[in-house]
Amino acid sequence: MACQEAVDVAYGEGWDPARGAVLGPISAVTAAERDAAGLPYAVVLRQGGSPAAIVAHVAWECHFLGLWGYDVQGRRFVEMELRRLEADQLFFAYQRAWSYRGEDMPEFAADAGRLIIELRPDGGGRQIVEPQGDKGGSLHTIADVPEERRWFPVPAFGRWQGLFTVLGFEGADGCELRDVRDVPEGESTEPNWRPPQPMRPRHLNELFIAGARLTADEEYTVRDPIAAGTLHLPSGRLVARDPTYGACAEDAGFTATVPPGSYPVQLASAGYTAEHQGRTIVIDECTAVRVLISEQPAMTWELALLADQDERLLRDGEFYGFGVDSGTGCFVDASMAGELGQRFWDGQVAGTRMESDNGVSIVDDPATGTNLIAYPSGRGDGSYPVWIGRDADGGVTCFVADMLILHEATLSTAS
Repeated sequence: MACQEAVDVAYGEGWDPARGAVLGPISAVTAAERDAAGLPYAVVLRQGGSPAAIVAHVAWECHFLGLWGYDVQGRRFVEMELRRLEADQLFFAYQRAWSYRGEDMPEFAADAGRLIIELRPDGGGRQIVEPQGDKGGSLHTIADVPEERRWFPVPAFGRWQGLFTVLGFEGADGCELRDVRDVPEGESTEPNWRPPQPMRPRHLNELFIAGARLTADEEYTVRDPIAAGTLHLPSGRLVARDPTYGACAEDAGFTATVPPGSYPVQLASAGYTAEHQGRTIVIDECTAVRVLISEQPAMTWELALLADQDERLLRDGEFYGFGVDSGTGCFVDASMAGELGQRFWDGQVAGTRMESDNGVSIVDDPATGTNLIAYPSGRGDGSYPVWIGRDADGGVTCFVADMLILHEATLSTAS
């Protein structure tokens, strides 16, 4: 989109490229009110009724600004996601772009060239180039994006010229913007976009309530929580990790801390019946593990984070979790995470590690009174989130490592 002529600006719920029309149009006044309140709306920028358009999806309450670019054939050729990590600064977090060969190639064609860029505020990131889309190979490299292309000023409402700069268009400052004023108010249309929705916790209280019933692929009944020992936290900073790893980022522990002390650890177990070779068998699974900080009920939940993690950067369905490659997770105090993990590994290699019937193994350090409690990580390897439960006053009641077995389940009843 060039800036030699005026650019029309319209507001609404989104943009319909097939019709060349704004979805659910709203006035500039209404859009400004949404902007100030952090509520979602869309900005459509185009010239002279051309099918080419730039659409900005704004949702400040979610720290989000997304850009979709359409070419003169009405095909989306770029998507960008920016996150408002500072009051006046947007961070370029993600981009996906398509390269169409010829005017007749359909939007998102399987053999259209693709470019994906994912960036982190620490200066890192990756780039994936797929010159022939699904029909060819891909090249994965470190993203070579300079710092001045990672951060952009937050555009003031109505000053949308900065969006052209984000997309790399020349002469953005010289663009003349012209509001479309004949806006039909009152039309109700569902938006065709939404801000990213990272994974949210589900059923965490119910996983520890005996008798609760949840339906996934099978109908599960929750058993009584299994006592897995007492975890000693002399620093009050909890670590969740694979105990067989060497030194790892998780060893610094979560940013949310609790008073130094000793806290019970419990395994959540749920089971179902199945038929196997003409017999009815009962299958129990470890669905979650928690460190119980207090007896107060958890009223709210939040994701446990390390110091360098920012939940605002997560995309749809994403979470920060601890990785597992040995089918085993553990809880341990940050002051001894690496050392006790090494002792766990040494015991496993030597064949001297003891394990309970429920797969729990404890490594003690008599000198400090610290210990490591290892447990089976649900169905094996993967990445698992830890959620922090807080009571009505905001105090930490528990940390729960969710094995995600029943995350998508439907709650039936709880007793």
